[in-house]
Amino acid sequence: MNEIKYIGERLWAGHLGNAFVVLSFVTALLSFFCFYLSFKNKDFIRLARLSFNLHGFSVLGIAGTLFFMLFNHFFEYQYVWQHSNTSMDMKYILSCFWEGQEGSFLLWTFWNIVLGWILKKQLKDGEWEAPVMTIFALVQVFLASMLLGVYILDYKLGSNPFLLLKEHAEFSNLPFVLAAKYESTARGLNPLLMNYWMTIHPPTLFLGFSSTLVPFAFAIAALWNKQYNKWQTVALPWTYFGILILGIGILMGGAWAYEALSFGGFWAWDPVENSSLVPWLVLVAAGHTMLINKNKGGSLFTTHLLAVGSFLLVLYSTFMTRSGVLGNASVHAFTDLGMTGQLVMYVLTFVFISVALLIHNPLFKMSYVVGSLLMLAFGMIYGYKRNILMVWVSASAIITGISYFKYFPKEKDEEELFSREFWMFLGSLVLLLASLIITYFTSIPVLNKLFNTEYAPPKVPVYNTWITPFAILLMLLIGGGLFLKFKKTNAKQFLKRIAYPFIAALIFGSACTVPLYFINNNKINWDTISYALLFVFALFSIFANGDYCINILKGNIRKSGAAIAHIGFSLVLLGALISTSKKTTISKNTATRKVSDLGEGFDDKVSILLTKGDTLPMGPYLVTYTGKVQKGIDVHFKVDYLKINKDNKPEYDFTLEPVIQKNQRMGNAPAPDTRHFFNRDIYTHVTATDLNIDTVTNKKAYSDAKNYVGHVGDTIFASNALVIIDSLRTNIGKEEYQKNDSLLEVTAVLRAVDAQSNSYKAYPKYIIKKNIVIPKDDELEKLGLKFVFWKINPDDGTIEITLSERLSNTKDFIVLEAYIFPYINLLWLGCIVMAIGTGIAIVERMRKLRVQSAKGE
Repeated sequence: MNEIKYIGERLWAGHLGNAFVVLSFVTALLSFFCFYLSFKNKDFIRLARLSFNLHGFSVLGIAGTLFFMLFNHFFEYQYVWQHSNTSMDMKYILSCFWEGQEGSFLLWTFWNIVLGWILKKQLKDGEWEAPVMTIFALVQVFLASMLLGVYILDYKLGSNPFLLLKEHAEFSNLPFVLAAKYESTARGLNPLLMNYWMTIHPPTLFLGFSSTLVPFAFAIAALWNKQYNKWQTVALPWTYFGILILGIGILMGGAWAYEALSFGGFWAWDPVENSSLVPWLVLVAAGHTMLINKNKGGSLFTTHLLAVGSFLLVLYSTFMTRSGVLGNASVHAFTDLGMTGQLVMYVLTFVFISVALLIHNPLFKMSYVVGSLLMLAFGMIYGYKRNILMVWVSASAIITGISYFKYFPKEKDEEELFSREFWMFLGSLVLLLASLIITYFTSIPVLNKLFNTEYAPPKVPVYNTWITPFAILLMLLIGGGLFLKFKKTNAKQFLKRIAYPFIAALIFGSACTVPLYFINNNKINWDTISYALLFVFALFSIFANGDYCINILKGNIRKSGAAIAHIGFSLVLLGALISTSKKTTISKNTATRKVSDLGEGFDDKVSILLTKGDTLPMGPYLVTYTGKVQKGIDVHFKVDYLKINKDNKPEYDFTLEPVIQKNQRMGNAPAPDTRHFFNRDIYTHVTATDLNIDTVTNKKAYSDAKNYVGHVGDTIFASNALVIIDSLRTNIGKEEYQKNDSLLEVTAVLRAVDAQSNSYKAYPKYIIKKNIVIPKDDELEKLGLKFVFWKINPDDGTIEITLSERLSNTKDFIVLEAYIFPYINLLWLGCIVMAIGTGIAIVERMRKLRVQSAKGE
């Protein structure tokens, strides 16, 4: 059979992109081998650098080709067709690029190249270049393989972004593909991603992910060349860079969720949120243990463990978000592309390398390597993957413990209780323990798959209950830590130094927490007490670090990076605490019609039904829904907020416009609107409406009938009236009907009362003639209501009546949810302050590194 030739296909783009993909993989592989060989033989270093540069240019070629295809709507290609269309705003093309797995892998690869080029230049001709860049190149081999999309026997290696629609297994036989009608069927971008945050959040987050590779590469290189003490100085500025960028990326994600998603907040302990947070927490811990090592020479093993762990946790988060294991547990997860096995190998390979290099004994190391390969082969051939994985993980953990006791240098003296290094170590330990708990909760879907269980992931309150004690400890440690000196501090002087900020925090905190958490609270429990304690200790951290900046450092900004970052982090926790624990729902329904009548999932305690033109009380405001306006694909719902003025009259205050983005292919997506005040935010979003109300052309037509079952005296709710079943009348008695087989006519007397208390009567009839039911409807013309009395249930004495309403009756309405987040600006202020402090610390570390390099240290 001859192959069908499609007119207008731009095959050159696919050929060019695929050439770059292959070149990227080959040059990454060559770079890895050459850097590895150059560790012992410097003759390979030039080829290693050249191949890494070629790999970088090929990655740029892949990205450039894909961008060109997206900008020019090459819909014959599956990736372009899947993630863009002609109706979307071109400013979201960047979001289209990294919406899919292939694009996000490419983004990650790109940032690794950028950091790799900078690092290669920094380490050129030094002892760290070969081992560090070997690890970089190996990571690039795995990432490049994710874009290959080739089959080796029956196994698919990667997913190719340059695949034609007609070549894709899911789409090749669909009619629009066979007819080459691509443009009209292009799916476009997920509506949740059509937000400006999604043009800056993913690249920032992936730069943060890439930055964890630098301390990981140094830690692995140190294990490789057995130099445990030298790498921390070079890696420390990079670690703080990673803390800064990954932290900003995570906070951007929270801002996106707050502005674009409708779950009512900035953090929901979503599995993907958690899998980004945990590597950051571990990286922060690693940064602090590096400082301990730099100043005192201790915590070698802990520093290695944390530096390696932060990157491995990034790989684990990659597996969770891309393998499909999360299912519907996260709004952030990617669709499974059948690369689960490849992702597992990606994670396990670097765990294997991290453990194998801990082993010094050649025979022991060879046994671990061979044993790991045999278990892998046995698992792939015979199954039992769960049991084999458990055995391998257990063995790796045991080897890690043995290596710590046998090979790593130990400190001769115990650390003093009142020493900065001990408090920093405790802080790192608190971060690590909190990370382990979050990881366990987040991994429940993975554990369910592994052990065939069906445990439900914990709800938000469970996370809060577990993590709050760790936050309290952390606030205490970072509040007092900077007042301690390395090695030893006079206890009395230390306690005297922190007494003033602690007393101030206790007084001010008590004055705030008593009315916030204890007055008028009949349910005082551990959560309430822990929130109050966190409030006080967060204030202590803010006051103590502020005191340290002013009175100890005398306002020296260059040396204040750590204290400023601590203040920022404390503000983040304080803002998160107040805004979430005292979040108030103000949208309790005050309309005459119940929201719960709309169906399951609607609650009158959290949602208000607003009909166009009506004004209803809502919290401290009066609100009026004034109508909707469509702007492109966005439908804006205008809600005016009014307050009672001094003359006791309603007065306009402001307008909010929550949005519903129309999307026929993927479903409509709500987006909230928020009014920002100094001390609070008012957050609103639409949960239900009828977008078609204003598009009805025949206003005299009637809606589909709704059936109501009731007794005499019951009420039927119409859109513009209450309809009471007053009575039933019959034309003859039961005995007469049974004797003569006469016509039986039962009339339902219905009384309708409108909003102005006007009363109307309707008389639908239930007629039986010769055992045939002949219902006769009745209509209330003025109200636009039509009734059909069609059934009598003699067993329970109920009757059934259908109600149809004239389409012109249906008024435009929305169901609105509204919340007040008090003092959430403390959180956003803390984000800014923390970023500034970390930036100052990075600059200072870089300055010290340059000074040391100049001195030849």
